[in-house]
Amino acid sequence: MPLVKMTLAEVLARPITPAERARLAALAARPDSEIDFSDQEEITPEKIAAGHYRIVARGGVRTGAGRKPSGNRPVKLRLPPDLLRSLRAEARRKGTTLSAIAATRLAAR
Repeated sequence: MPLVKMTLAEVLARPITPAERARLAALAARPDSEIDFSDQEEITPEKIAAGHYRIVARGGVRTGAGRKPSGNRPVKLRLPPDLLRSLRAEARRKGTTLSAIAATRLAAR
């Protein structure tokens, strides 16, 4: 059987044909003792330590995942409606965030 390289998106987008479905059902019905794994290389702790293989854990927090800390602290303010409208309009006009506009105005005082 020739080696075919496909992306995961291509595999998921491609429908399984009835012939493939029948072949997979026949394979699933076979006991493990009848499956030939001789073409697969054995994964040893030495090969893992050498970096040939990487063990990927499932679940939990991934290193470097999530939003990077900005150093800013959340603060809740009560502002008059006209000032809030003004800040939001300026943020929209400049294409930036409300927080950035408020910080600029507060730093200017």
